[in-house]
Amino acid sequence: MNRKLKDEISNYLYDRGADLIGFSSVETWRQKGIVPEAFRPDSIWPLAKSVIVIGLQMPLPIVETTPSVLHKEAYRTCNRQLDNMAFDLTRWLNRKGYASTFFSRDCYTNINALIRKPIVAFAHNPAAEYSGLGTIGINNTMLTKQYGPRVRFVSVFCIAELSPDQILETNLCIRCGACVECCPVNALTISKDELKNNKVVVANYDKLACSNWHKQLLNRGYYPCGVCIKVCPVGDDRELYKRKNVFKHYRNEVEAIDSDTDDPIYKSWKHIRSYGI
Repeated sequence: MNRKLKDEISNYLYDRGADLIGFSSVETWRQKGIVPEAFRPDSIWPLAKSVIVIGLQMPLPIVETTPSVLHKEAYRTCNRQLDNMAFDLTRWLNRKGYASTFFSRDCYTNINALIRKPIVAFAHNPAAEYSGLGTIGINNTMLTKQYGPRVRFVSVFCIAELSPDQILETNLCIRCGACVECCPVNALTISKDELKNNKVVVANYDKLACSNWHKQLLNRGYYPCGVCIKVCPVGDDRELYKRKNVFKHYRNEVEAIDSDTDDPIYKSWKHIRSYGI
């Protein structure tokens, strides 16, 4: 295992603004046996021995404004930065003699493509999980200690055998059910008994309902939704932004904003959503 190269990659990415970096072996996909073979890194690129996962945070105050143009632009900026980092790292590794390639953060043409076929060629969530960056929450997203689910990922496949990071043993999801309760189209369903049962890791996810809702938002000019990401209480970023224990704020949001409340947080969200659309 090339420890020196791994340190060089980490330093390279942190110097260029990466928030999270993780390393995994392609063997982990085979050992876990969860991801179908065709969707594994070494099926997509047979030379792959390691996967390098890069994560960028989505600032909580912006995510809280969703649905808004501000959130849409931050989402697009984050995606662009991720692809730039992955592209630059791939070329840097190639110049050093380690054949590499990368898989873009989303890689679908538009929301209609997901409605027709609600799956992508490669999923970054397992890559992030197998790289020790987080665990899957009941909202079917990747939860991280630093940012909860408010983080996006891209993956670089490399021919070098890099020592994999330790997979987290404890699930970060506290199973509060906030994502299930607040989903605007009820795309997540899980019973109270299943919530208490840690063996039921994720809620049932209606991908079509979620995708159709995103299409509606896209037609209005402020895709994506991200409510399940917004309301999740996990993440050190809540301490940073002084937004811990605020679920009631989310639960009462629609009614409070419609009532023209004086609450400064609601007034701010309403102001931001009123422009740029």
